[in-house]
Amino acid sequence: MGLQPTAATDCGVTDLLERILDKGLVLNLDLLISLAGVPLLGVNLRAALAGMETMLKYGVLTDWDEKTRDWARKEREKSRKVRGFLVDGEEVLVKMFGSHWYSRGIYRNWRPGHLYVTDRRVLLWRAEPAEVLMEAPYQLIKGLAVERKMNIAKKETDYLYLLLKDGEVAQLHPTDASVVKEAIEKRMEALELKLEEKPTIPPVDEDAAKVLTPGEGVTRCGKMWHLMTLPSPGRTTSDQWKPGHLYLTNKRLYWYYNFDGRVAWETRHDSLVHATIQLKDQGGMLKKKQVLDVLYKNEAGNKVACFSGIPVEMKDWEDALSDVIRQRSEPLPEDWESCPQCGEKAPREKLLKEGCSVCGWISPRLRRKV
Repeated sequence: MGLQPTAATDCGVTDLLERILDKGLVLNLDLLISLAGVPLLGVNLRAALAGMETMLKYGVLTDWDEKTRDWARKEREKSRKVRGFLVDGEEVLVKMFGSHWYSRGIYRNWRPGHLYVTDRRVLLWRAEPAEVLMEAPYQLIKGLAVERKMNIAKKETDYLYLLLKDGEVAQLHPTDASVVKEAIEKRMEALELKLEEKPTIPPVDEDAAKVLTPGEGVTRCGKMWHLMTLPSPGRTTSDQWKPGHLYLTNKRLYWYYNFDGRVAWETRHDSLVHATIQLKDQGGMLKKKQVLDVLYKNEAGNKVACFSGIPVEMKDWEDALSDVIRQRSEPLPEDWESCPQCGEKAPREKLLKEGCSVCGWISPRLRRKV
């Protein structure tokens, strides 16, 4: 006698799902698709539907389960490592993806990780291999600065600089620099730690920093091409565009040639005459490119130095140089003085009470109090 289907009136959806998850369900399907009595397509389907425990009991999906469990175990280990670099009781205030510029020796690169702003410090953590790439306790931070410039993808983005009391600079590129900066400022205010107002950004490049004189601080820096006059075979000299970095300090404007590792051009503030941007042909296929012409004077008379870089930053350079020229020609306000060490101009009261924000000079009176 064959099996006869019956309908259980007391069986609901819950019972059906429980049966499938517990015992499982096997589907066998043979489907034939015909057109005008002519067979065209045949479908043979075998499927099993059950809970994971039932599947594993009968040896189904065991490889997938092992890989999934192994991945979950590694993720838990990573999570434990992340908590491992935090001190007991340390609270995370802000966490986001970021990177840190490393430039020691011959290795220079952005190192990515996760940036943490905690109640005790700022640090960048890399999970693989597990390492703290950068950390700075709040007591060592003396200033914060945000600079907007082009990244490697030619998009404008904000970079965050941590200026430390030992003279080091940590250049960070977080997902949102303003959020990180605000979190640090709030925490330092809660700890009653002061930050410098409008701090200058020193050069991050160690080689370029070596050429700074005592009391000299960088107010602006960036990648810039410079038109150099070089010896050329078959003729005396030729003009060639070379890549490097342009630096504006509180004393001078200079261009650092990375290939030779030296300052290839410089002029003092009092030698600057004019700065303007013009469209020029730079030779070859470089037609109508923006060029920053810097007019300066030396023993031979007036000279012009030509620079070219990212168009968005060119206007900022023109404005910065124009400000230097204008400030030099305008008389100082009555309540302003020049720093006796580096010559930077600032309000007299600020110099006496806080010192110089550029070179770190402190008045003898304030030094005795400290």
